[in-house]
Amino acid sequence: MGNEAKVTAAPTIAEKMGIKYKEVDGLYYPMWNESDVNEYATVGKYGHRWMTMLMEHDRYLYNKYFLDGTLIWKAKDMEDYCLNMHDSMVEKLRKARAPYYDTSDSMLMIARIQEIEATVEEVINGDILASINYNKCMRLMNAKKNIASRQAETQRMEG
Repeated sequence: MGNEAKVTAAPTIAEKMGIKYKEVDGLYYPMWNESDVNEYATVGKYGHRWMTMLMEHDRYLYNKYFLDGTLIWKAKDMEDYCLNMHDSMVEKLRKARAPYYDTSDSMLMIARIQEIEATVEEVINGDILASINYNKCMRLMNAKKNIASRQAETQRMEG
């Protein structure tokens, strides 16, 4: 049971790209550069949420970013975007809601803060999912255009 890196007999596409495998109990597992724990830990709540939603709703793009080595960087970008949106939305909702000046009722104040936070979280989740679905739709539309243009070119060449 060795944990050292090995190269299989016939190089796979992954090995040609520089991905090495390690053998554990006779099975070869890829050693992804992306799985660096320190790098993964720097992604916050919204970045992890984006990666989870991307994996659930658009496995193609998740795998593409993962294999490109850009998944963590994209998650950090999404984290920054969501944090900016969170801060601006919380501020706007606090100003938009009727002011509450009675500081003696702390439970009501906590309930109002939680209500605003829940609203913002729901909007951010919806925005993340909408961006993932938009990218899927654009990719599908481009694929259909490419297929149609290839079919037209084939018909033109045949006829």
